[in-house]
Amino acid sequence: MRTYILKRLLQIIPTILGITFVVFVMMRSIPGDPVVSLLGDAYTEENAIKARQDYGLDKPVLLQYVIWLGKLAQGDWGASILSGRPVLKDVLVRLPVTLELIVLSMAVALAIAIPAAIIGALRQNTWADYTATSVAMVGVSVPEFFLGVLLLLVFSIGMGGALPSSGWVYLPGTCQTVVCAASLWGNTQHVLMPALALGVGRAALLTRLLRASMLEVIRTEYVTTARAKGLSERPVILKHALKNALIPTVTVMGLQVGFLIGGAIVVETLFAMPGLGTFGIDAIIARDYQQVQGFALITALAFVFINLIVDLTYTFLDPRIRYS
Repeated sequence: MRTYILKRLLQIIPTILGITFVVFVMMRSIPGDPVVSLLGDAYTEENAIKARQDYGLDKPVLLQYVIWLGKLAQGDWGASILSGRPVLKDVLVRLPVTLELIVLSMAVALAIAIPAAIIGALRQNTWADYTATSVAMVGVSVPEFFLGVLLLLVFSIGMGGALPSSGWVYLPGTCQTVVCAASLWGNTQHVLMPALALGVGRAALLTRLLRASMLEVIRTEYVTTARAKGLSERPVILKHALKNALIPTVTVMGLQVGFLIGGAIVVETLFAMPGLGTFGIDAIIARDYQQVQGFALITALAFVFINLIVDLTYTFLDPRIRYS
């Protein structure tokens, strides 16, 4: 197991290098100049040349990337071209918001998908199965931003501001600045609609996948044997059938991390949340190269580490799987 984990950690290095290099080159290939955003429209060419020299933008792209890697190896993620703030500090301030949104969105997805899939599999071709399948199809078809707008219209406008339409209140202990508010109840109110908007689509996908896996597993011999031993239906389904049916679902959950990060950009923008999604999109619009690189790096790290966790979870769900 240790050898396998070490090999996977070593494989992360070329993955991160590839992703960051592609983003590095693409950002410098698209139209736009961060110097214009920094100096404004009424800038002189002398000031622009000096600014490019100060930030190393006058060097070849490959050399800029090597310099960025050298600083990264020393723990320096660079500083924002526009604000001058350290990128790592900005990322760490915004990371708890996005992490909470993604975790709660996945919790919402599983809370909906697991009961719906079990009911659909145990009552195949009944009204319950058709209802779960139809709701899953609707959930897959509704984009996050559209569902978010509907939630805003219902809970923030239609119900007289039952839930806040924008802003953020941090969980106690996660606030890293002196001006932010922290409250458990306030955080719950602010995160509820974004988590629903982001989680319902994932719930629909997981429901269809888990239902198909459950239909296959409940027909296997070991499930029949467990029932023949006199076990009640609940432990047969939850302990024997569901645990094995979760393996393909866990795989898809790991792959969904990328979609959740992409959806977080839309949802955080819609609800004005100070997370990594709004951080990344603002950096791209402003052509702030250092911030974009920081966003790409933290996203890539999250994706590869979560997929490593998914692979290790297989050994818990199925004792026959061993990494050596």
